[in-house]
Amino acid sequence: MKILVIDDDQFSREGLKKILESEGFLVDIAKDGEEGFELADKYHYNLIITDLMMPIMNGMKFLSRLKSIGNDVPVIVITAYASIDNILSVYELGGIEVMEKPFEIGDLFDLIKRIS
Repeated sequence: MKILVIDDDQFSREGLKKILESEGFLVDIAKDGEEGFELADKYHYNLIITDLMMPIMNGMKFLSRLKSIGNDVPVIVITAYASIDNILSVYELGGIEVMEKPFEIGDLFDLIKRIS
């Protein structure tokens, strides 16, 4: 399973990459939505995990652009800003789940298993 992780926080991005790779996943990383979109447009991913609040292109704009090109890869949004409006917007734009930071890595693995 190939996963793209998009997060402007280097510690979070690198940490998720290491944890996911330790479980046998192939993982690419991006520092913002624009870089993530370029990768998602160029390569096939089975899952994308993106932060919501990022500079340059935030998670909402990323989801919107992904949807506009017909890319229907499952997207999990992670955020410290899980307001009702944000959650509803994520689902409207095609996101499959919103996980509030901080989250348990076991919960993320359970969600990945349900997706795959």
